[in-house]
Amino acid sequence: MLRALAALLLAAALPAAAQQPPDAPAPAADVVPLRFAWPAPARAKVTYRRTRIRAGQPPGTFTARYETVAEPAEGGLRVATRGTSWRGDLPFPPALSREAIRATEEVVQRVRRQGEFAGLEGVEALRPVLARVLEDARVPPEQAERALTLALAATRAEAEELWNLTVGFWTGADLKVGQTYELQTEAELPLLPGVRAPQAVQFGVRRRVPCGAAERAARCVEVVLRSTPDRAALERAAPALLARLTVPGEDPLEAAPGELSAERTLVLVTDPATLLPRRVVWTKAARVGGGEAPPEAEEVDRSEWDYRWLPAPAPRPPQRRRAPPPAALSPSPPA
Repeated sequence: MLRALAALLLAAALPAAAQQPPDAPAPAADVVPLRFAWPAPARAKVTYRRTRIRAGQPPGTFTARYETVAEPAEGGLRVATRGTSWRGDLPFPPALSREAIRATEEVVQRVRRQGEFAGLEGVEALRPVLARVLEDARVPPEQAERALTLALAATRAEAEELWNLTVGFWTGADLKVGQTYELQTEAELPLLPGVRAPQAVQFGVRRRVPCGAAERAARCVEVVLRSTPDRAALERAAPALLARLTVPGEDPLEAAPGELSAERTLVLVTDPATLLPRRVVWTKAARVGGGEAPPEAEEVDRSEWDYRWLPAPAPRPPQRRRAPPPAALSPSPPA
């Protein structure tokens, strides 16, 4: 989705709020140029939190902490992770968590010089861990192999989606602060992988903000993006969405036209001069009802990343070479 959005954005994104009378005076524009300029090497301490709210279940929370390292590589950057720790609702059985962490740290992201996602290396390191999970679940071998192929492909797709959300989509854009831009595209429905539908997308720079809590200068910007599916497509997918929202053991949910809603929302705090992200919140949600009253049922999948970029190490002063010790005097040869 976001690669198509990026192309449309860089070509010509139409501002929704620009529909003013021809004789209206043009307001002074605060335009934000968003440019990819990650320094290399660069390091950041990252905290990731994922919270899931599903009907009839207690909220699930998973937290990961790790260090992101960007290093120069042929054609662009090499982005890796290290020092990973997990807690909460782990994505793997506890007995496999150490092996899984080591496998995830072997996965390396490649980025082109212009800020485009170039791919993943080392994804196959995840295969043995995933195979153990499927084996313990007694999945038949043929089904397990198909599941492994899908899981590895999903890993690549998720990495590309996250990069485009935080960096790739915004690279090279010039956006007015407070201006809302709109475009149409096609993407998967929230919480229904593989089900694609037309989407209405609104995005823009909401405001200038400090890059961190300890800063006062508004060097960063808060960027927002909201994607909502076409109403007719959403109604066609209503049975599948309502099945997800139904509490286990209760009668299937029903929704009158207009009561079912779904959306994806991004809130990004980034440095426009480099596109080094500081905070990312990516939410996928589906609801029945809502508005002024609490929703009758909902499912929310919320992921948050907090980045603390570390200062570059000070260059070491050149080491002075020590003068060699004077050579020992040897006796003169006899005449």
